[in-house]
Amino acid sequence: MGATEMKKELKFKYGIDIPYQTVYNGTRRASEKLFGKWNDSFDWLYRIKAEIELRSPGSVVEIDTITDDEGKVRFSRFFCAFKASIDGFLNGCRPYISVDSTALNESWNGHMPAALTLDGHNWLFPLAFGFFDSETKDNWVWFMKQLRKAIGPMEHLAICTDACKGLESAVKSVFPDVEWRECFRHLMENMKRYYTGDVYGKNVWPVARAYSPHKFKYFFDKVLPASPEVQKWLDEHHPFLWARSKFSADIKCDYINNNLAESWNAWIKEHKDLPVHCMVDAIREQIMILFAKRRKISIALPPGILPDVIYQLNATSRRV
Repeated sequence: MGATEMKKELKFKYGIDIPYQTVYNGTRRASEKLFGKWNDSFDWLYRIKAEIELRSPGSVVEIDTITDDEGKVRFSRFFCAFKASIDGFLNGCRPYISVDSTALNESWNGHMPAALTLDGHNWLFPLAFGFFDSETKDNWVWFMKQLRKAIGPMEHLAICTDACKGLESAVKSVFPDVEWRECFRHLMENMKRYYTGDVYGKNVWPVARAYSPHKFKYFFDKVLPASPEVQKWLDEHHPFLWARSKFSADIKCDYINNNLAESWNAWIKEHKDLPVHCMVDAIREQIMILFAKRRKISIALPPGILPDVIYQLNATSRRV
Protein backbone atom coordinates (compact mmCIF):
# COMPACT_ATOMS: atom_id res chain seq x y z
CA MET A 1 0.00 0.00 0.00
CA GLY A 2 1.44 3.35 -1.07
CA ALA A 3 1.65 6.43 1.14
CA THR A 4 -1.33 8.16 -0.50
CA GLU A 5 -3.55 5.10 -0.13
CA MET A 6 -2.32 4.57 3.43
CA LYS A 7 -3.12 8.19 4.31
CA LYS A 8 -6.71 7.76 3.04
CA GLU A 9 -7.09 4.46 4.89
CA LEU A 10 -5.94 5.98 8.19
CA LYS A 11 -8.32 8.88 7.68
CA PHE A 12 -11.26 6.54 6.93
CA LYS A 13 -10.56 3.90 9.58
CA TYR A 14 -9.30 5.96 12.51
CA GLY A 15 -10.45 9.49 11.68
CA ILE A 16 -6.94 10.96 11.89
CA ASP A 17 -5.30 13.16 9.26
CA ILE A 18 -1.52 12.56 9.19
CA PRO A 19 0.82 14.62 6.96
CA TYR A 20 1.88 12.83 3.77
CA GLN A 21 5.60 12.90 4.58
CA THR A 22 4.99 11.29 7.97
CA VAL A 23 2.92 8.53 6.38
CA TYR A 24 5.57 8.03 3.69
CA ASN A 25 8.37 7.70 6.25
CA GLY A 26 6.26 5.27 8.26
CA THR A 27 5.50 3.05 5.26
CA ARG A 28 9.18 3.00 4.29
CA ARG A 29 10.18 2.00 7.82
CA ALA A 30 7.53 -0.73 7.92
CA SER A 31 8.59 -2.00 4.48
CA GLU A 32 12.21 -2.30 5.60
CA LYS A 33 11.15 -4.27 8.68
CA LEU A 34 9.07 -6.64 6.54
CA PHE A 35 11.30 -7.07 3.49
CA GLY A 36 14.68 -5.54 4.35
CA LYS A 37 16.45 -2.65 2.65
CA TRP A 38 16.21 -2.16 -1.11
CA ASN A 39 19.98 -2.22 -1.61
CA ASP A 40 20.21 -5.58 0.16
CA SER A 41 17.45 -7.03 -2.03
CA PHE A 42 19.77 -7.44 -5.03
CA ASP A 43 22.29 -9.37 -2.90
CA TRP A 44 19.50 -11.67 -1.73
CA LEU A 45 18.87 -12.70 -5.34
CA TYR A 46 21.96 -14.92 -5.11
CA ARG A 47 20.41 -16.77 -2.19
CA ILE A 48 17.16 -17.11 -4.13
CA LYS A 49 19.14 -18.49 -7.10
CA ALA A 50 20.98 -21.02 -4.91
CA GLU A 51 17.76 -22.19 -3.25
CA ILE A 52 15.90 -22.62 -6.55
CA GLU A 53 18.76 -24.61 -8.06
CA LEU A 54 18.92 -26.77 -4.92
CA ARG A 55 15.18 -27.46 -4.65
CA SER A 56 14.42 -27.60 -8.39
CA PRO A 57 17.44 -28.95 -10.31
CA GLY A 58 17.25 -28.13 -14.00
CA SER A 59 15.88 -24.64 -13.45
CA VAL A 60 17.73 -21.85 -15.28
CA VAL A 61 18.48 -18.89 -12.99
CA GLU A 62 21.06 -16.35 -14.13
CA ILE A 63 22.28 -13.08 -12.59
CA ASP A 64 24.40 -10.63 -14.59
CA THR A 65 26.45 -7.80 -13.07
CA ILE A 66 28.45 -4.79 -14.26
CA THR A 67 31.45 -2.98 -12.81
CA ASP A 68 31.09 0.80 -12.56
CA ASP A 69 33.79 3.46 -12.93
CA GLU A 70 34.60 3.21 -9.23
CA GLY A 71 35.29 -0.52 -9.48
CA LYS A 72 32.09 -1.53 -7.65
CA VAL A 73 30.16 -4.56 -8.87
CA ARG A 74 26.49 -3.73 -9.37
CA PHE A 75 23.39 -5.70 -10.32
CA SER A 76 22.47 -5.54 -14.02
CA ARG A 77 19.84 -8.19 -14.93
CA PHE A 78 18.16 -11.37 -13.81
CA PHE A 79 16.55 -14.38 -15.54
CA CYS A 80 14.50 -17.24 -14.08
CA ALA A 81 12.85 -20.25 -15.72
CA PHE A 82 11.68 -22.96 -13.32
CA LYS A 83 12.20 -26.61 -14.23
CA ALA A 84 8.45 -27.24 -14.04
CA SER A 85 7.80 -24.40 -16.48
CA ILE A 86 10.44 -25.65 -18.93
CA ASP A 87 9.15 -29.24 -18.84
CA GLY A 88 5.55 -28.10 -19.09
CA PHE A 89 6.29 -26.01 -22.17
CA LEU A 90 8.33 -28.68 -23.97
CA ASN A 91 5.93 -31.54 -23.22
CA GLY A 92 2.46 -30.04 -22.99
CA CYS A 93 2.26 -26.61 -24.63
CA ARG A 94 2.13 -25.40 -28.20
CA PRO A 95 5.37 -24.08 -29.72
CA TYR A 96 4.23 -20.49 -29.28
CA ILE A 97 5.88 -17.89 -27.02
CA SER A 98 4.63 -14.40 -26.24
CA VAL A 99 7.39 -11.99 -25.15
CA ASP A 100 6.92 -8.57 -23.58
CA SER A 101 7.97 -6.52 -20.57
CA THR A 102 6.25 -4.39 -17.95
CA ALA A 103 7.58 -1.46 -15.93
CA LEU A 104 8.21 -2.03 -12.23
CA ASN A 105 7.16 0.30 -9.41
CA GLU A 106 8.80 1.67 -6.29
CA SER A 107 12.48 2.52 -5.78
CA TRP A 108 14.00 0.67 -8.74
CA ASN A 109 12.49 1.83 -12.04
CA GLY A 110 13.38 -1.33 -13.91
CA HIS A 111 11.44 -3.61 -16.23
CA MET A 112 10.24 -7.20 -15.96
CA PRO A 113 10.52 -9.12 -19.25
CA ALA A 114 8.47 -12.31 -19.47
CA ALA A 115 8.09 -15.25 -21.85
CA LEU A 116 4.60 -16.77 -21.80
CA THR A 117 2.84 -19.55 -23.62
CA LEU A 118 -0.45 -21.49 -23.84
CA ASP A 119 -1.33 -24.87 -22.39
CA GLY A 120 -3.78 -27.30 -23.96
CA HIS A 121 -6.75 -25.51 -22.45
CA ASN A 122 -5.72 -22.10 -23.83
CA TRP A 123 -4.75 -20.97 -20.34
CA LEU A 124 -1.78 -18.73 -19.59
CA PHE A 125 1.36 -20.77 -18.88
CA PRO A 126 4.33 -18.78 -17.46
CA LEU A 127 7.62 -19.93 -18.98
CA ALA A 128 10.25 -17.41 -17.83
CA PHE A 129 10.65 -13.93 -16.37
CA GLY A 130 13.41 -11.60 -15.26
CA PHE A 131 14.54 -8.06 -14.53
CA PHE A 132 16.63 -5.44 -16.29
CA ASP A 133 16.96 -1.68 -16.04
CA SER A 134 15.63 -0.72 -19.49
CA GLU A 135 14.44 -2.18 -22.78
CA THR A 136 17.72 -1.88 -24.65
CA LYS A 137 18.92 -4.17 -27.42
CA ASP A 138 21.71 -5.56 -25.20
CA ASN A 139 19.29 -6.42 -22.38
CA TRP A 140 16.81 -8.10 -24.72
CA VAL A 141 19.55 -10.12 -26.43
CA TRP A 142 20.77 -11.34 -23.04
CA PHE A 143 17.24 -12.31 -21.95
CA MET A 144 16.52 -14.17 -25.21
CA LYS A 145 19.83 -16.03 -24.98
CA GLN A 146 18.91 -17.30 -21.52
CA LEU A 147 15.49 -18.32 -22.86
CA ARG A 148 17.09 -20.27 -25.70
CA LYS A 149 19.39 -21.97 -23.20
CA ALA A 150 16.35 -22.98 -21.15
CA ILE A 151 14.17 -24.42 -23.93
CA GLY A 152 16.91 -25.59 -26.31
CA PRO A 153 16.57 -25.80 -30.10
CA MET A 154 13.07 -26.43 -31.48
CA GLU A 155 12.07 -27.45 -35.00
CA HIS A 156 8.86 -25.39 -34.97
CA LEU A 157 8.49 -22.26 -32.86
CA ALA A 158 6.55 -19.00 -33.12
CA ILE A 159 7.44 -15.88 -31.13
CA CYS A 160 4.94 -13.05 -30.82
CA THR A 161 6.11 -9.56 -29.83
CA ASP A 162 5.04 -5.92 -29.90
CA ALA A 163 6.72 -3.29 -32.06
CA CYS A 164 9.83 -2.90 -29.87
CA LYS A 165 13.11 -2.16 -31.69
CA GLY A 166 15.37 -3.71 -29.07
CA LEU A 167 13.29 -6.88 -28.95
CA GLU A 168 13.23 -7.07 -32.75
CA SER A 169 17.04 -7.18 -32.89
CA ALA A 170 17.16 -9.77 -30.10
CA VAL A 171 14.77 -12.17 -31.84
CA LYS A 172 16.64 -11.80 -35.13
CA SER A 173 20.02 -12.62 -33.57
CA VAL A 174 19.02 -15.33 -31.08
CA PHE A 175 16.05 -17.02 -32.84
CA PRO A 176 16.73 -16.38 -36.55
CA ASP A 177 14.65 -19.36 -37.79
CA VAL A 178 11.45 -18.90 -35.77
CA GLU A 179 8.08 -17.81 -37.13
CA TRP A 180 8.00 -14.20 -36.00
CA ARG A 181 4.56 -12.81 -35.29
CA GLU A 182 3.57 -9.27 -34.39
CA CYS A 183 0.68 -8.13 -32.20
CA PHE A 184 -2.00 -6.84 -34.56
CA ARG A 185 -3.54 -4.52 -31.98
CA HIS A 186 -0.26 -2.59 -31.70
CA LEU A 187 0.01 -2.58 -35.49
CA MET A 188 -3.43 -0.96 -35.75
CA GLU A 189 -2.51 1.65 -33.15
CA ASN A 190 0.48 2.61 -35.30
CA MET A 191 -1.63 2.59 -38.46
CA LYS A 192 -4.14 5.04 -36.98
CA ARG A 193 -1.40 7.67 -36.83
CA TYR A 194 -1.15 7.72 -40.62
CA TYR A 195 -4.40 6.26 -42.00
CA THR A 196 -7.88 7.06 -40.74
CA GLY A 197 -11.36 6.27 -41.96
CA ASP A 198 -14.04 3.58 -41.80
CA VAL A 199 -12.44 1.54 -44.57
CA TYR A 200 -9.51 0.62 -42.31
CA GLY A 201 -11.54 -0.24 -39.22
CA LYS A 202 -14.05 -2.34 -41.17
CA ASN A 203 -11.64 -4.24 -43.41
CA VAL A 204 -8.16 -4.42 -41.86
CA TRP A 205 -9.29 -6.46 -38.85
CA PRO A 206 -11.04 -9.03 -41.12
CA VAL A 207 -7.81 -9.15 -43.15
CA ALA A 208 -5.91 -10.27 -40.06
CA ARG A 209 -8.62 -12.70 -38.89
CA ALA A 210 -9.10 -14.46 -42.26
CA TYR A 211 -7.80 -18.04 -42.30
CA SER A 212 -7.68 -18.56 -46.07
CA PRO A 213 -5.54 -16.65 -48.59
CA HIS A 214 -8.52 -15.83 -50.83
CA LYS A 215 -10.44 -14.29 -47.91
CA PHE A 216 -7.31 -12.33 -46.99
CA LYS A 217 -7.12 -10.99 -50.55
CA TYR A 218 -10.86 -10.24 -50.63
CA PHE A 219 -10.70 -7.88 -47.62
CA PHE A 220 -7.27 -6.44 -48.43
CA ASP A 221 -8.45 -5.48 -51.92
CA LYS A 222 -11.01 -3.25 -50.22
CA VAL A 223 -8.27 -1.45 -48.32
CA LEU A 224 -5.85 -0.78 -51.18
CA PRO A 225 -8.18 1.49 -53.24
CA ALA A 226 -8.54 3.81 -50.23
CA SER A 227 -4.74 4.19 -50.01
CA PRO A 228 -2.30 2.22 -52.17
CA GLU A 229 0.52 3.35 -49.84
CA VAL A 230 -0.75 0.99 -47.13
CA GLN A 231 1.03 -2.00 -48.67
CA LYS A 232 4.36 -0.14 -48.81
CA TRP A 233 3.91 1.11 -45.24
CA LEU A 234 3.20 -2.41 -43.94
CA ASP A 235 6.18 -3.92 -45.77
CA GLU A 236 8.50 -1.23 -44.43
CA HIS A 237 7.35 -0.88 -40.81
CA HIS A 238 5.57 -4.18 -40.06
CA PRO A 239 7.26 -6.93 -42.08
CA PHE A 240 6.39 -9.69 -39.61
CA LEU A 241 3.42 -12.06 -39.63
CA TRP A 242 0.17 -10.54 -38.38
CA ALA A 243 -2.51 -12.35 -40.46
CA ARG A 244 -3.82 -15.83 -39.69
CA SER A 245 -3.67 -16.88 -43.33
CA LYS A 246 0.13 -16.49 -43.18
CA PHE A 247 0.63 -18.51 -39.96
CA SER A 248 2.20 -21.96 -40.06
CA ALA A 249 -0.20 -24.83 -39.32
CA ASP A 250 2.55 -26.55 -37.29
CA ILE A 251 2.21 -24.01 -34.47
CA LYS A 252 -1.50 -24.73 -33.81
CA CYS A 253 -2.09 -21.21 -32.48
CA ASP A 254 -4.10 -18.52 -34.29
CA TYR A 255 -3.67 -15.62 -31.84
CA ILE A 256 -3.20 -12.29 -33.64
CA ASN A 257 -2.87 -10.20 -30.44
CA ASN A 258 -0.29 -10.35 -27.69
CA ASN A 259 -2.94 -10.67 -24.98
CA LEU A 260 -0.91 -13.19 -22.97
CA ALA A 261 1.42 -10.39 -21.92
CA GLU A 262 -1.51 -8.29 -20.72
CA SER A 263 -2.84 -11.25 -18.71
CA TRP A 264 0.58 -11.77 -17.11
CA ASN A 265 0.84 -8.08 -16.18
CA ALA A 266 -2.55 -8.23 -14.45
CA TRP A 267 -1.60 -11.51 -12.75
CA ILE A 268 1.58 -10.18 -11.11
CA LYS A 269 0.42 -6.58 -10.68
CA GLU A 270 0.29 -6.66 -6.88
CA HIS A 271 3.92 -7.83 -6.65
CA LYS A 272 5.48 -5.13 -8.86
CA ASP A 273 6.32 -2.78 -5.98
CA LEU A 274 8.11 -5.39 -3.83
CA PRO A 275 11.90 -5.59 -3.45
CA VAL A 276 13.29 -7.78 -6.22
CA HIS A 277 14.08 -10.86 -4.11
CA CYS A 278 10.60 -10.75 -2.55
CA MET A 279 9.10 -10.30 -6.02
CA VAL A 280 10.84 -13.44 -7.30
CA ASP A 281 9.69 -15.44 -4.29
CA ALA A 282 6.10 -14.14 -4.57
CA ILE A 283 5.94 -15.07 -8.26
CA ARG A 284 7.46 -18.48 -7.48
CA GLU A 285 4.75 -19.11 -4.89
CA GLN A 286 2.04 -17.91 -7.27
CA ILE A 287 3.27 -20.23 -10.03
CA MET A 288 3.40 -23.19 -7.63
CA ILE A 289 -0.20 -22.56 -6.55
CA LEU A 290 -1.24 -22.26 -10.20
CA PHE A 291 0.42 -25.54 -11.19
CA ALA A 292 -1.03 -27.36 -8.16
CA LYS A 293 -4.53 -26.13 -9.04
CA ARG A 294 -4.20 -27.23 -12.64
CA ARG A 295 -2.88 -30.61 -11.57
CA LYS A 296 -6.10 -31.16 -9.59
CA ILE A 297 -8.17 -30.04 -12.57
CA SER A 298 -6.30 -32.36 -14.95
CA ILE A 299 -6.88 -35.36 -12.66
CA ALA A 300 -10.61 -34.64 -12.59
CA LEU A 301 -10.93 -34.23 -16.37
CA PRO A 302 -12.30 -37.14 -18.42
CA PRO A 303 -9.90 -38.86 -20.84
CA GLY A 304 -9.82 -37.75 -24.45
CA ILE A 305 -10.20 -34.30 -25.98
CA LEU A 306 -10.13 -31.40 -23.54
CA PRO A 307 -13.52 -29.75 -22.82
CA ASP A 308 -12.37 -26.34 -24.03
CA VAL A 309 -11.32 -27.82 -27.38
CA ILE A 310 -14.69 -29.60 -27.73
CA TYR A 311 -16.46 -26.32 -27.00
CA GLN A 312 -14.47 -24.56 -29.73
CA LEU A 313 -15.18 -27.31 -32.24
CA ASN A 314 -18.91 -27.18 -31.50
CA ALA A 315 -18.96 -23.38 -31.77
CA THR A 316 -17.10 -23.50 -35.10
CA SER A 317 -19.38 -26.20 -36.52
CA ARG A 318 -22.48 -24.15 -35.64
CA ARG A 319 -21.09 -21.15 -37.51
CA VAL A 320 -20.44 -23.32 -40.56
